[in-house]
Amino acid sequence: MRRQSPGRVIVGVDGSLAGLRALRLAVAEARHRGVVLHAVRVWSCDSSWQGGAAGCDGEIGQQARAEAVAAFGAAMGALPVDVQVVIAPVAGRPWGALVDYAHRDSDLLFVGNSQRHWWRRLFRPSTARYCAARASCPVVVVPAESFVRDGSSRRQARAIIRDLSALGG
Repeated sequence: MRRQSPGRVIVGVDGSLAGLRALRLAVAEARHRGVVLHAVRVWSCDSSWQGGAAGCDGEIGQQARAEAVAAFGAAMGALPVDVQVVIAPVAGRPWGALVDYAHRDSDLLFVGNSQRHWWRRLFRPSTARYCAARASCPVVVVPAESFVRDGSSRRQARAIIRDLSALGG
């Protein structure tokens, strides 16, 4: 009888508010399960990049790793000390790279779901929707906090400006 692996908790890392919330929830789930958290930061390397493929892998991979650490800082203050974290910079398109990385049935994938304008959805598919439809493991799609979903960005910007002017006198 083969023993089944405990699985991994995997989270797609980006700087969006929904992505930061997904990161916090993924850390809590990895802590609860007692498993390693894989923080995947997807990046693409254009073939016209001047340093060539090898230089692109090194330099942009380091930048992707730094962005993942910064996302932990924004979401939680720092990397968690009670959960083992593997930061994995992966080259490719976000939707395909995350599905490929979370290839085990026992994995659990967390992705943030940011609200975007309809015209942006025409040119770039929703990473959360793609992962939910094509991943071989369970996918947790995490929306942004309720205050982000409650209003348009213009309405939020006007409210912030109104509050700041009221504070200024």
